[in-house]
Amino acid sequence: MTIDKAIELLQAEKAAGGKNIIAAWWLADQFQRADDEEWAYAAELIERKMDWSATHNDLQSMLDLYTSE
Repeated sequence: MTIDKAIELLQAEKAAGGKNIIAAWWLADQFQRADDEEWAYAAELIERKMDWSATHNDLQSMLDLYTSE
């Protein structure tokens, strides 16, 4: 995802009343790569194809652990 697209999505969520989110991102240099067209393609492909359900489940477990007090 491009940073501009992320800003656009965040602005839309804010306009819809959202106030807080959980966010994470990884930059090309964290994988010893250049932030170039190849990275843009890889990032877009991962965004479309990666199964994030395990991440969602991990977040839910953390929320259950820390907010059930």
